[in-house]
Amino acid sequence: MSTKKRRHRRGGHPAKLARRRDRNAARSQAAARGPNRLARPIVRDALGLSGPLDAELWGSALMGMLWSRRYALRLENLGSTDYARMFGGPLVEAIGRIGGTGARIALSVIEAVDDGELGLRAGELAGEVPEDAGHAVPDWIAALGEAEITDAAVMRDEVFDDACTVFLEARHPDGNVHAVGVLVDHNLGGMAKDVMVVDSIDGVARVMREHPEPNGALKLERISPGIAAGRIHAALELTDMTWDPPVSEDYADLRALALMRADETPRLVVANDRAEMPSAERDRLRDEFLRSPEGQAFAPDSDEAYAVSLAIDFCADYVDGRPLRWSPVVVELFMADWIPRKILNDSELFARLPSALDAWVRFAGRKSNLPEWAVAATREAIPAWHETMVERSEDPAAAGPAKEFLTAVQKAGIDLEDRDALDTFVAGWNARSVMG
Repeated sequence: MSTKKRRHRRGGHPAKLARRRDRNAARSQAAARGPNRLARPIVRDALGLSGPLDAELWGSALMGMLWSRRYALRLENLGSTDYARMFGGPLVEAIGRIGGTGARIALSVIEAVDDGELGLRAGELAGEVPEDAGHAVPDWIAALGEAEITDAAVMRDEVFDDACTVFLEARHPDGNVHAVGVLVDHNLGGMAKDVMVVDSIDGVARVMREHPEPNGALKLERISPGIAAGRIHAALELTDMTWDPPVSEDYADLRALALMRADETPRLVVANDRAEMPSAERDRLRDEFLRSPEGQAFAPDSDEAYAVSLAIDFCADYVDGRPLRWSPVVVELFMADWIPRKILNDSELFARLPSALDAWVRFAGRKSNLPEWAVAATREAIPAWHETMVERSEDPAAAGPAKEFLTAVQKAGIDLEDRDALDTFVAGWNARSVMG
């Protein structure tokens, strides 16, 4: 059994990345034919790996293939959430049966990349598989998962702050330096959407200097590796918990590598869960707006005041907890996605929402010291999405479960204040849901 130390866990190079994508595409096609057919090309590919980073990229892509199948556990009601063990277990057994140096290498890589039961079993099998005569396991195997974290940074737009990229830089014992960057989307609650591999953080800084953003808002700041690792962990976990997350094409392939680097970081700082904004604080912020130059024309019981309350709730509950942070993308998500899914079609409210949101964006921009050009760009997005908001609000397919239920109540003529009538309707609704 392997004695390689396990990573702690809470809860590229362009040519190599291209080669990894080609390999993974072939493996994905073979996966449908079963673990025995998939194991042979894996063993063959393992013999061509050139060093620890190349191997970790390769193993991360293999784990990404398993990660991409995780929803099948729910759909097939298999009663397990350990997708790596369920789908990868038969695969590592098949690799072990093939045997030889290639199998030893492949199993050692899987052991390093997966920190769960699959990795443990792969390590056990690696210790049992003999090498091929005259074809020894390479010395770099010992360096897998043993990179030293040397630097960390965060790159973000200081104006809109829609997202940031958190970097961890590492050096393998052979001197190979690289950095893994995880894109964290603040507009989706802080989930990870993309992972990249670059030569170094200094290289990123150099590219930023040579190709600056027109508005100069993009900044790179060094941070503690422990803080970076904690933020990466939290972002990856949120993506794992999200059904069908909107991740990039490379995300699955590089997810395990990002997790490895975070796990190797000493003194990881656990990212705090975002505290829910109290209702009283939301009301105070809305009332401050209604007393401000931007909002004083709106009555407290007006549709405009209600629209602003919705805007505050949207950012507080569904974005990143900062109701004063608005950007063109936040406007799009609010008007074109959230409102149609959550709010019953109300022509008067929808007619007044743009002016209320425009005033709120001006108020929030002033409170946040946002540059005038940024406030203007955000305001311009409001009329651009108004028609889409109305159209999607009229589309039953765009409604969320709560809105679908309230729409049905409304069509049935049920008074929401009539408790008996509402209870009877709910009982019928639930019965129809079970039947259908």
